[in-house]
Amino acid sequence: MALIKVNALEKIYHDEAVLTPVLRGVSFEIKEGEFVAIMGPSGSGKSTLLHLLGFLEKPTSGEYRFNDRTIDEYSDEEVARVRNKKMGFVFQSFNLLPRTTVLENVKLPLLYSEVDQGLWDNMARQAIESVGLSHRVDFEPSQLSGGEKQRVAIARALVNNPQVIFADEPTGNLDSKSGEIVMDIIQKLTKEKGHTVILITHETYTAEYAERIIRLRDGMIESDAKVTKRSFGSEFIK
Repeated sequence: MALIKVNALEKIYHDEAVLTPVLRGVSFEIKEGEFVAIMGPSGSGKSTLLHLLGFLEKPTSGEYRFNDRTIDEYSDEEVARVRNKKMGFVFQSFNLLPRTTVLENVKLPLLYSEVDQGLWDNMARQAIESVGLSHRVDFEPSQLSGGEKQRVAIARALVNNPQVIFADEPTGNLDSKSGEIVMDIIQKLTKEKGHTVILITHETYTAEYAERIIRLRDGMIESDAKVTKRSFGSEFIK
């Protein structure tokens, strides 16, 4: 079943009299449980597309359906609820609160949920365990490596058991070894947990963890192909 359907999506930014088209008639579907990478050079529109898919912005024209409802069919209250319960976000800059423990950082999304407060600690600890950081539960971000910080961010995205996880350049601030650990964890989310993952990246080695790669250029889809093998640099999609 298609969790996300995008048809002729366009986004144009207005700055006084200047119009800047960023997305130009983008169309695709993403099935529930699929791991899709969206690639493209700087300025190709990939981050804008993530903002639209994550209900952070609205398109200028075209249609975006999430769970078979268009974004216009959701009230502002429903949009907030969907983003909290159905979507998890992982960003390049981690966005962790300083001087706050790993446990408290991971619990943050639960503050805005309908989950009984008595369950928060257990849910957060399970999410932290799933990224292999139970031994860091009482540490603060300043005591963690970059890779560990990103794993905390992934645990925070997981704590509400969302349908879809949006990962925006999650390895951008990491060395190659830490990046591989983070991508292994993200890959397992689809294989073992059934989460839908949408990865925004400009790195081929990161994108090849996905099952499918959508390439953007100048706001349009250049290609949409399945990954057939991991080959670190050679052609691996068809």
